[in-house]
Amino acid sequence: MAKQFISDIMSVQFPKITPDTDITDAITQLQQFGLFGAPVQDSAGRLVGFISEQQLLAPLLQSSYFCDGSNQVAELMSTETLSVTKATTVVDLATQMQQNKPKIYPVLEDEKVIAIVTRSQVIAALKDNYLSCSAH
Repeated sequence: MAKQFISDIMSVQFPKITPDTDITDAITQLQQFGLFGAPVQDSAGRLVGFISEQQLLAPLLQSSYFCDGSNQVAELMSTETLSVTKATTVVDLATQMQQNKPKIYPVLEDEKVIAIVTRSQVIAALKDNYLSCSAH
């Protein structure tokens, strides 16, 4: 079986969240895409962070959070992020996912986010590969 690359399984449709995005808008976008997190990009599309449902949960529990005017993704997002390229192999990313927490990885090209890849996509690709190998 030939090597599979991230370019074979990545999703080019994903939430477009910036540091200035209101947290309620970020939540809406995550829900629309059925995701629990997404990369945060600057206006040029460069990766500047990552926001997860877990990070968005705390302010939702604090009713005063919405009343004080501080409700942007920039205040909650992680700035240390892991990413991959289209040329990363599925096996290499699966290995990285075993060692690191993220379940969603931004796919970068020329420092810009062009897609995302999820743990579910990686598992599905590995399962398909396993099934095709075991069928022989």
